[in-house]
Amino acid sequence: MAENIEQQIRRILNEELSQAGTASATATSSASGHNGIFKTVDDAIAAAKAAQEDYVDQPISMRNKVLDAIREGFRPYIQSMAERIYKETGMGTVEAKVAKLHNALYNTPGPEILQPEAETGDGGLVMYEYAPFGVIGAVGPSTNPSETVIANAIMMLAGGNTVYFGAHPGAKDITRWTIEKLNELVADATGLHNLVVSIETPSIESVQQMMKHPDIAMLSITGGPSVVHQALISGKKAVGAGAGNPPAMVDATANIAKAAHNIVDSAAFDNNILCTAEKEVIVEASVKDDLIAKMQEEGAYLVTNTNEINKLADMTIGDNGAPDRKFVGKDATYILDQAGIHYTGDPKLIIMETAKDHPLVMTEMLMPIVPVVSCPDFDHVLATAVEVEQGLHHTASIHSENLPHINKAAHRMNTSIFVVNGPTYTGTGVGAAGAHAGASALTIATPTGEGTATAKTYTRRRRLNSPEGFSLRTWEA
Repeated sequence: MAENIEQQIRRILNEELSQAGTASATATSSASGHNGIFKTVDDAIAAAKAAQEDYVDQPISMRNKVLDAIREGFRPYIQSMAERIYKETGMGTVEAKVAKLHNALYNTPGPEILQPEAETGDGGLVMYEYAPFGVIGAVGPSTNPSETVIANAIMMLAGGNTVYFGAHPGAKDITRWTIEKLNELVADATGLHNLVVSIETPSIESVQQMMKHPDIAMLSITGGPSVVHQALISGKKAVGAGAGNPPAMVDATANIAKAAHNIVDSAAFDNNILCTAEKEVIVEASVKDDLIAKMQEEGAYLVTNTNEINKLADMTIGDNGAPDRKFVGKDATYILDQAGIHYTGDPKLIIMETAKDHPLVMTEMLMPIVPVVSCPDFDHVLATAVEVEQGLHHTASIHSENLPHINKAAHRMNTSIFVVNGPTYTGTGVGAAGAHAGASALTIATPTGEGTATAKTYTRRRRLNSPEGFSLRTWEA
């Protein structure tokens, strides 16, 4: 009973503060928006700025309280969110989206990784702490809409920032719902409002306006090359996630059955819309036939007819050289049906043998089509993998029991994520059967060098010097 009374008192106080027009984040909750959604970019950013000025003065324990509210509050909605994402975008699978949402919510580190650093000595005390930038402007993709909102929010709020989120028009409804629900959960638990904001009708123009807004201190772009380029020329600090074309290398020493299972499982995960997913397989010729046979056993369908392979390429790659959005994230069976290719069973991945310069190899397809390229030896496998990855330095993987091969490949590929003897979705934090596989990584900033983003990515490292500082190891009266 006492808790109910306390909650009522808190709510009444918050309402009175709001009516009084205070400068806190609570005050802006009813100004011109509801649950973080505003009519204009200016209104949304103004609310986020007021919220951040209040939020940054709160104790660190408040940040943990905010993140706990997000993590626990979304738990009952994971399944329905996955279904809504699939329904709106038409991409991927509900099962994979459940795993990705779980990863974003529970594998994304918070304030615990922002520990202060201290150095002491005869020269005094030096201390480093991680401080917020302010209001961060974020943009997310239609391939991971709610997942990106949640993961970005956890990382950015952990650092004391607030966020303006530019929704992808192809996922605007579920993105808006996610932001509204997040604000509702946080407000109910803490009384804070507008820590994450957006607008009613997202557009390319609104994203451009956000990038140029003087109250946006930093940009975080999880999207295509064009929007990343706009961020990089904005004059603001930018974290940009770029394109990828991840090769999976298989040498003669690999456990072929395990490699086949991991590649098919990962390349078919969410119908290959993850930028980290295996996009082509580069294999030593001596084990190529065995690998293909094992991949078929794992649910891949092998297209052998050259005309059918070319038809697939012509159908799924547009005149501009980019994958046709009509097929991005679609089921393998749908793509085969549309191409008029007969198949048996319920294949989850389409594979075929091609040359290394085939369009299906050189294009980031984002659909369950994975070409297989054969090479005479490991050196040619590695050289080909470097070539088809095209210097994007995003993600690569190798299946091998030869440690020098693994070491050489990791060095030469120089990617933000490198996976050894496993599915590449582990590079995002999703483990086998949804298990934990390290911190979540839904923003992989290769072009700007941050790699897999964390809360540290969205903070400023500040230094404090005290020449007459404190040290237990020395004493001078």
